[in-house]
Amino acid sequence: MKYRRARRPLRRFKVVKLRSKIKSERRRKMGRLFLGLAVICACIGGGWWVWNAAGNFLSRSDLFKISAIDVRGCKNVTRSELVAMLPVREGDSIFSFRRAHTENALRRCKPELKRLNVRRGWKKIVISIDERIPVACTFTGGKRMGIDNDNVPFPLRGQWVKAVLPEVSATDASERSEVLRFIREFAPAAKSLFPRVERFTMESLNDIVMELTDGSKIFWGPVEKNKIKAKLERLEQVFDDAGSRFSGLEYVNLCYFDSGRILVRPALKQVKQR
Repeated sequence: MKYRRARRPLRRFKVVKLRSKIKSERRRKMGRLFLGLAVICACIGGGWWVWNAAGNFLSRSDLFKISAIDVRGCKNVTRSELVAMLPVREGDSIFSFRRAHTENALRRCKPELKRLNVRRGWKKIVISIDERIPVACTFTGGKRMGIDNDNVPFPLRGQWVKAVLPEVSATDASERSEVLRFIREFAPAAKSLFPRVERFTMESLNDIVMELTDGSKIFWGPVEKNKIKAKLERLEQVFDDAGSRFSGLEYVNLCYFDSGRILVRPALKQVKQR
């Protein structure tokens, strides 16, 4: 009986590289790495040079110099004061100013501007503005300021400096906003009475109080749009009746209008109109 001799498993031998070959491969890898870094640095340097060259061309070329500054929409704000606040002048490169930064700076310095747009044109800068229109005034730090329907205080300019505007006296911006909301509804309906109002104030429970130019007061009550017309009609009747009976009125109280009562107090003496 024959026996087969068991085969020994084949041994796997590791490929051994000579030290000199390893060193040469490392040198090739390092060479490729340095070559790649050199190409990248060259591209960055070339791009930087092109960028500077293009920037110098744009800033020095007469094709891109500002030849005019066009300001549109001025009524009380003058063109010269807006131009004086710009970071560029005629003759500068049109690319030498930042549009958003310029708009923000003008808005901070000129709160009397409701809308402001600055844009680049062909060899010029165009500034378009809309000015705020005051509906009343307030005193801030002893200075008379205008207020528009957005409840933004701003310096009165031009024709508005000497304009007759009712004063809004409020403890804070929120209370002033409520008074302005009332004025928006009240003024169009009270075309004959509104010019006689010298001051609007607010008492507790959001009651509006009006002081007239003759010294009398009207305690209007809460801000209720749907009752303005009815109250005005009744108030006109009160004034007509009081005019024939009294020398003047100290106040008219409409706070109890819903219950059918109007309180009237005659003045002790005639108050001269201011």
